[in-house]
Amino acid sequence: MKVIITNNPNGYNEKRNIFSQYSANFVYKKDVFDLGLKISHRLTKKGYHPFWKGLYYNPKDQMTECVFFNTINLGKNSWRVYFETKLPRLGNVPKFFYDIAVKQLAKDNCKEIIAISQCAYELQLDYLKSTYPNYYDIIKEKMVVKLPPQPPLIENYNEKFLPKNKIVFTIVGTDFFRKGGREILKVFNELIPKYSQLQLNIISSMNYGDYATHTTKEDYNNAIKIIEKFPENIKHYIKLENSEVLDLFKNTHVGLLPTWADSFGYSVLEAQATGCPVITTDIRALPEINNNKIGWIIEVPKIKSMDADIISFEKRELFSCYVTEQLYQIVTEICKQPEILKDKSYKSLKTIKTRWLG
Repeated sequence: MKVIITNNPNGYNEKRNIFSQYSANFVYKKDVFDLGLKISHRLTKKGYHPFWKGLYYNPKDQMTECVFFNTINLGKNSWRVYFETKLPRLGNVPKFFYDIAVKQLAKDNCKEIIAISQCAYELQLDYLKSTYPNYYDIIKEKMVVKLPPQPPLIENYNEKFLPKNKIVFTIVGTDFFRKGGREILKVFNELIPKYSQLQLNIISSMNYGDYATHTTKEDYNNAIKIIEKFPENIKHYIKLENSEVLDLFKNTHVGLLPTWADSFGYSVLEAQATGCPVITTDIRALPEINNNKIGWIIEVPKIKSMDADIISFEKRELFSCYVTEQLYQIVTEICKQPEILKDKSYKSLKTIKTRWLG
């Protein structure tokens, strides 16, 4: 079988975007930057840095084809790259490295540059136009948009196993607060006493202190208090296997991703593939996979890149208010008119089928 070098044969981004597109044996990239990452980690005791992940060069293998996610090949191998925001993705390093990396994108052995959303595609073109205009045309010719493939996980609504007399919501994500968890719990804390049929599933290790929300241990403690306050209505799973998450979506009416920061939002596709409409914000690529016909959109303040406008404490507070108020209205509407759920379930599943089957 054909061998292809990739970032991580077990990586989630790779699984979601790359592996189903090729019949090949994918192997882990072992190169000078992988070695640099290990040495850096040993010396600094710090883990991830985008510089070590963002480049590839193996002088001993210049022949094996490469397909990367967010990584640029500096060698002579034939290669393709998928990306979620823009390339190069190297972090805070001298511009010299960016110059080299962009030049590699323009070379003939770079065969295709795949944006996983239209938003990423536009961000890349804006970056090239403003920073590397001489490479704009040649790189643009190689660029395409390919949304992550998502097959339907049920054939029709009747395959869902929905509990009677309950309206079930589910949120999935390690960074609970970045995914909108604090706002979700605020809303359910207010609405569960009014609507006892509300059920909330949380699959998360409840990480806090992320770059978007700047949440603290106090926020974590407050979240746990609300979860423990409603043991009959809120179920918290620290971790589930992906197959278990998908089974839970099949038993769910509404998915939740009122996120502060996400480049894409794979869980939205997974929920829709089980006939589960989703409530999301309208940042980054989310409007490309969700809308008010097949789900619910929370409109929030954004900057030009379509990221949330959360640069200051005041703007983060405002963003949180936008999410909380609109989420409260949407959940209240669902409780008062549960008949809308079946229609949106049909439409969300149909959207997945149409996109998957082409």
